[in-house]
Amino acid sequence: MASDARWLASFVERGRGWLFRSPDPNLALAIPLTEGERLHSIGVRFPLEIAYCDASGKVLHTLTLPPFRIAPAVAGAVVAWEWVAGKREGITVMVGETLQCD
Repeated sequence: MASDARWLASFVERGRGWLFRSPDPNLALAIPLTEGERLHSIGVRFPLEIAYCDASGKVLHTLTLPPFRIAPAVAGAVVAWEWVAGKREGITVMVGETLQCD
């Protein structure tokens, strides 16, 4: 999916997310989620692709989140992968696939 994948575990890392970052097409961020947690793109200047995954890495839901929006919570999701929308030519993540970080 991306040549540079980062796990955002700390409160500070999660808070920063894509804020103050350039839209890097080689970067994907993995954000651990709690039940019912929602993501947002408030303060982010570009759209994001998001894939919500369960504990096994299976993709439960995908969406494109425009800037300054709030995404819905996804039942069963324990991690969300985010990357810059439209910048990964030929890469499509589908519901039912498994994502992993090597």
